[in-house]
Amino acid sequence: MLGRLDAARILPGPVADHEKPDQDIQWNRITELELVPHPANVQHPDTIEAEYGMDGGALKARTRAAMAGYLLRRWNVDCAEDHSLTGGERHLWLRNRQALYGVTNLALAPGYSEPSK
Repeated sequence: MLGRLDAARILPGPVADHEKPDQDIQWNRITELELVPHPANVQHPDTIEAEYGMDGGALKARTRAAMAGYLLRRWNVDCAEDHSLTGGERHLWLRNRQALYGVTNLALAPGYSEPSK
């Protein structure tokens, strides 16, 4: 987050190949998250659909892989495979967990655990 930077400065010398923007795979990758009203916590899914502007009962949110965990945490999205997280703050559930394959910051995503092998 840019708010955490303090006293940034330009270093002398050329930029190394591994430091160039095209080398940041997580930043350059776009993932589409399919968010739906939480199947267990929401009594009026139509209200959630209207509040989030869902189309066909789902909101497709495109985000950079590097930001996916932050978005899921910020929106309190239940990322548990079986939508088992409870609480009134959980209005959304991630329906397409496969979209998170290869995303590296999922420790931030509520309820996310690695798929069983």
